[in-house]
Amino acid sequence: MKKLFLGLSVALGASAFATTALATDVSQSVTAGSLTANIANLTLPAATYSNASQTRSGTMVLQVADNRDTQAGWNVSIVMTAAGFVYSGSYTNVAIPSANFTLDSAEVPVMVSGQAVGLAAATGPQVPPTSPLGTLDVTRMPIKATAAYGNGSYTQDLGVTLTIPGQSRVGTYTGVLTVTASNSP
Repeated sequence: MKKLFLGLSVALGASAFATTALATDVSQSVTAGSLTANIANLTLPAATYSNASQTRSGTMVLQVADNRDTQAGWNVSIVMTAAGFVYSGSYTNVAIPSANFTLDSAEVPVMVSGQAVGLAAATGPQVPPTSPLGTLDVTRMPIKATAAYGNGSYTQDLGVTLTIPGQSRVGTYTGVLTVTASNSP
């Protein structure tokens, strides 16, 4: 009989400690980012002093990220500063003109994350239908995304060539590209 009483006591104790569930809200904000574009530094292969003009080619990697969530589309332009390739060495007033630096190829963009790259004219990002190739002393647009496309992060290989005039002085020449991301396709 003692065992029966203990069983009843345990049953009463369990109902006295019943728990209630409390609801707790957890919130998370997602804020808009920005539209950014940049090109990593590029060092072209060295050239040996020559009386004749020579060229050096390389590939720049353009990186574009649209984290605005606006679906507005965008474009990126690049241009060499008017000073061209400024010389650093033992001579003065020596430079390679910005017109000697050319954009030779603009490859299909590659998606890192976000919306897929579209090759159809109504989607993007893509190389614009009007050729972006030519000298970089004028503004070139190698990539754009139409409205409703381009939310994400992308890379694009850009082939470039520098024509070094004959009898260019021994030293280092440095040029500055301006990369601009604009809010409209």
